[in-house]
Amino acid sequence: MTVTHRLLIGSYTQPMGAIDGEGEGILAVDLDAQTGAFSAPNLVSRCENPSYVTVAGEHVFAVTEFARQEGASIGLLTHRDGNINEVSSVAIEGDYPCHVAVNAAQNLVVASNYGSGSFSVYRLEQGSLTHFDTVQHKGVGANRDRQEAPHAHFAQFLATSNTLVTVDLGTDRVSFYPFSDTQLDRDNAQHVIFPPGSGPRHLVFNQQESLAYVLCELSEEVTVLERKDDGVWTIVQAFSPFDKHNEGGAAAAIRLSNDEEYLYVSGRQQNVICVLKIENSNTLALQQTVSTNGINPRDFNLSRDGDWLVVANQNTSNLVSYRVDKTTGLLSPSGYEFATGNPVCIALLC
Repeated sequence: MTVTHRLLIGSYTQPMGAIDGEGEGILAVDLDAQTGAFSAPNLVSRCENPSYVTVAGEHVFAVTEFARQEGASIGLLTHRDGNINEVSSVAIEGDYPCHVAVNAAQNLVVASNYGSGSFSVYRLEQGSLTHFDTVQHKGVGANRDRQEAPHAHFAQFLATSNTLVTVDLGTDRVSFYPFSDTQLDRDNAQHVIFPPGSGPRHLVFNQQESLAYVLCELSEEVTVLERKDDGVWTIVQAFSPFDKHNEGGAAAAIRLSNDEEYLYVSGRQQNVICVLKIENSNTLALQQTVSTNGINPRDFNLSRDGDWLVVANQNTSNLVSYRVDKTTGLLSPSGYEFATGNPVCIALLC
């Protein structure tokens, strides 16, 4: 029997600026765990512009990237026994959501609204989403073309405390909001301010949640945050893994290996994946740079066993798989690709 990893692929189904909008919705694709080959796809949802998809237990969440008056929403699906079914959706009071995340208890969901610079939190109860709280950021950044307003790009609930972590590309900050059963605590929030024009986009934590690795889109740096003994988060290093260019920063996605020894980051101007070695917990070193065999690698993901990395090239509409050497962290192309319209997110179903 062939062992496979099942992937869920989010896509753009409608034109947005330079994006063609050739996607169909959310696809399920199997990756052969021996060869890295892709199966024929299965369309599991025809929702429009599902630009980010996340899996939590039997739940699948997807944001539809529109302005609120055009139908921005969070969709809830379930997967059981290989079947995926749409359950419900809720309208988002925010514009152009680009990320969705779930807490460990699977009863809170947060959408990051890029267009409105807000983070909308919803409570999940018995298959329905109801509004819990929304935090609205204000301000601008140094890059007036890209930071003319707050741009919420990513959020994550900590597993070790009741804290919501938010990443704002537009105002160069990562924020830590404690929360109670009723609301986010804005008064006691901690804000880590990045150098002007950094444009933080996504981050990953180590398992102890004592270190955070933040990928900055505009400066194309990986910034390391460390939680000190007093609970204060501090920047301890900024590392530039990508070749320099004059086209404007466009770093995209970041992932951490299961053993927490390697970071993987994608660059959309260079069309590469960079492999970084983590030395002494908070010091980074470049190990490898690999072509993505496509244009605009907006997202990628590692298989749950860490043996494979799959990248989604948005502009060339293809997925590409790489074998991971878990001892060295290095990537080797499998030789397999899969054509699918404007893929922009890869979530792991199994």
